[in-house]
Amino acid sequence: MPFLHPALDNAAAGLASLGAAAAVIGAPDPITALRQIDCSPQTIRESARTLSGGRDVLVMARLEFERGAHSAERKWGGEPAAQFRGSADELDAHYRQAAEAAARTASVGLDLADLLDRLADQTAARVMLIAEGVSPAAAALLAGDRSAEPAVREACGTIAEAVARGVATIGEATTFLDAFGTPVLQEEN
Repeated sequence: MPFLHPALDNAAAGLASLGAAAAVIGAPDPITALRQIDCSPQTIRESARTLSGGRDVLVMARLEFERGAHSAERKWGGEPAAQFRGSADELDAHYRQAAEAAARTASVGLDLADLLDRLADQTAARVMLIAEGVSPAAAALLAGDRSAEPAVREACGTIAEAVARGVATIGEATTFLDAFGTPVLQEEN
């Protein structure tokens, strides 16, 4: 199954020999380890752009509502107009909050996609350096030379650690998402 991120997909192709050598000695599969950090920043970017477009729709709806409210208000007078204005202002505030939340969320989505892209690229580059360095040992092990086993086992462990560090970085760097667990508009009882 191909990887979602192109750099990780390329790295996985470069790990084929090491993966085969790891299987011979029962070491952790470096390709399986790499899957733990697989991601699709492009899909996140597309979602953020869609959300940004939804924000634009909210802004246009708010402006249209405001025009309609002003038009209705001019035709009425006295207490009914004042009551309507209070309700219209409250609805307008909800439109504004929703549009602002959509804009913030879209911006965070783009930042998140950039972060994931960087981490995937960095992890892929690191993994490829490790694989290239152990390539002779992997080939020797596949040819039956068991003396290469420690080098292959160490490389597989180092790859697993590099991926684990990348995954941990995602968790540490995305604490800004915690605020998005709170609804923008609270339900009224």
